[in-house]
Amino acid sequence: MESYVYALMFLSLVNIIFGIYTLKESRVTTYIKYFAGSLFCVGFWGIGLGGFLAAESPEVAMLWAKFHYVASIFVAYYLLVFALSLAKEEPIKLFYRILLILPIIAISVITVCCNNLLLKQAVIEEGGNVMILYKPGHIAYAIVFASYFIATLVVVLNKLLKSSGIIQKQMILIFVGLLISGVLGMVYNLILPLLGNYKLVWVGPQFTVVFLALMFIGMVRYQLFNIRLLAGKILFTGLTSVIMFLAFLFFTNVNKIVFGESVINLEFILFGLFCAFLYSTFYESFRDFVLNKIQSKIITPGLDTSLVLKEYNRKLGKLSAKNEILNEFAQTLKKALSPEYISIITKEGNEVINKQYVEYRDINYELIFETIEKEEDLKDMKYLAPPTLMSILQDENSSAVLSLEEFINELQTKGLVLLLPIVYEHDLLAVCVLGEGNSSSSTYIDEEIEFLESLSDTTAVYLTRAILFEQLSEFNSVLQQKVDEQTKELQIKVKELEEARRKENDMIDIMGHELRTPATIVKLNAEMLRKYIDSNPEEYAKYLERISKAIDTEIGLINTLLTSAKLEGGKVEIRREKVDIKESIEMSVHGNEKELKEGVKIDIEEGLPFAYADRIRVMEILDNLISNAVKYTDKGRIDIQARSKGENIEISVRDTGKGIPKEDIPKLGSKFYRANNYLGSKIVRPGGTGLGLYVTFRLVKLMGGKISVESEEGKGSTFTFTLPIYTNQKLDSTDTQDRFTRLGLK
Repeated sequence: MESYVYALMFLSLVNIIFGIYTLKESRVTTYIKYFAGSLFCVGFWGIGLGGFLAAESPEVAMLWAKFHYVASIFVAYYLLVFALSLAKEEPIKLFYRILLILPIIAISVITVCCNNLLLKQAVIEEGGNVMILYKPGHIAYAIVFASYFIATLVVVLNKLLKSSGIIQKQMILIFVGLLISGVLGMVYNLILPLLGNYKLVWVGPQFTVVFLALMFIGMVRYQLFNIRLLAGKILFTGLTSVIMFLAFLFFTNVNKIVFGESVINLEFILFGLFCAFLYSTFYESFRDFVLNKIQSKIITPGLDTSLVLKEYNRKLGKLSAKNEILNEFAQTLKKALSPEYISIITKEGNEVINKQYVEYRDINYELIFETIEKEEDLKDMKYLAPPTLMSILQDENSSAVLSLEEFINELQTKGLVLLLPIVYEHDLLAVCVLGEGNSSSSTYIDEEIEFLESLSDTTAVYLTRAILFEQLSEFNSVLQQKVDEQTKELQIKVKELEEARRKENDMIDIMGHELRTPATIVKLNAEMLRKYIDSNPEEYAKYLERISKAIDTEIGLINTLLTSAKLEGGKVEIRREKVDIKESIEMSVHGNEKELKEGVKIDIEEGLPFAYADRIRVMEILDNLISNAVKYTDKGRIDIQARSKGENIEISVRDTGKGIPKEDIPKLGSKFYRANNYLGSKIVRPGGTGLGLYVTFRLVKLMGGKISVESEEGKGSTFTFTLPIYTNQKLDSTDTQDRFTRLGLK
């Protein structure tokens, strides 16, 4: 048997093995089945042709000839349905498949059953067997084959022109492979036999190696058919097959030279057994060596995934911040796979944040993140590549059909090769966008995909830990802040409580003094009355006046103390009525006129409306303010003014006394508080307890008014308060309420 026959048989087996690996290592789809079917038919075509050329009888040669002609015409069918299903990205309908296969079946039946319509006679010759053809039948056969083949090229070319990015690169390889191997195959197996040259039919199948090589490149570099192909296994199988084939040829020829025509003898068998023993002994070591070399030199140069992952885990163990982990993730990808670009998309709150690490690309990152986050099917995938997404898009039951259309276009137009979701327990943490690789393979093969999956899983764990650590740190920070605030507030409260207790103790002493003083005055003046009751009426009247004033002072002090206590307990009753502010001011001034040194100026608006307030409490407010003004004004006079202002009556009491320091003004109205420059006052009055202004401020507020203070040291102070105007509001009954009853003294 001639050497070219062995080569033909070997190449046929390679086609069949390639088809087997394609089915084995891929996610089997319709077009994958058709592609594998075409490889099987090419292999059977070559085997049939080799059997015809090696046959030693016309009968056997005719059988092999019919076999290879049938296999050849089925190659045309499988290539066309493969191209159609690949271009449409969906299975071909049964009607069209039947329509396409009927001519093929017809030709096959004619070839097998009718010797004179295509094949007439097999001739055994020394220089190579030949076939006598029926030319009209052979022309018809060639036309059908060429029609199917040209249709295949047109379909692939149309797909090529409409596609872009990685899909376009895939289509270029398929088109070029089909064009070279198909055209040359038809020249040597269809045209030359028609011209009478049947000696070169063995050459045609040899050109299938071009198609196989380009398909292999497409699978390795461009993820053709989305095949996760173990390229190393294919190369290893091919390499060992070549070595064994060459060894067989070598020892066969050596055996012929040494032992003559006897090819099979004891020495040959023993030598074959020895070789088999050596191969079986060193097979695993040889396989690992070859696969490592193929992997490192051809597929993924310099990538030792185990070492990279080990080092990556070591580095991540020292990191606790999200940004640090993502940066290390990007750097590891850059060093290991050298992609054209890397982008990492994260989501913080409701804002999509694109973290660029290599090169900016105009990509709708928000769409990418939202699409993956929304679709559970996408989120749960280890990686997303255009073919994978296309298969989801084809699923009519997928809820992602509408949302993924723009998504797919985005991937293809921007040259995006792969998306790597980083997911922890269905929670999408980030999405890594990868461009084409800059290594020997521009896309990502099986080992690289597995590496990316491991890298993603590892990153998800550490990223989740970082997020939890960040949340815990934030919680601890907030907790510490709250503790500090509460501690500070508690310290302030304790300090305030201590200050209040000190003031209460001081006030007890002051109040004791304040209460004893009027009582002492009453007692002394009562003693004096005994002396002058008959003898000196003028002195009697003087002492009687002193007693009256002391009693008024005592009542005023008790009134202030009781009001303060009720205010503190929230038990002060406010009985609103029509209040004549002019009358109330005049009464209060009359009550304090004896203490006024230079008099008082009263300025009341003409026709001033009534106030809607508690008359008794208004008098109490005016008494406190006027008595305070009198008390702390040694020289000058007091001005009292009343005006209507919007929906309120505004009353102001102005003095020309000492004035109040700026730092003390905000503290006025606090219980027991007295301005520092008033503490040295020689006049002892009920207001000296610091309760007068406290009561005043609270009563104004209870009646719906506001009070303000303006003061300047050495120039005097102005107290201004407001009360609502009476506008026919509901009045409380006060007929039976006298002053003593209202104050709780009865």
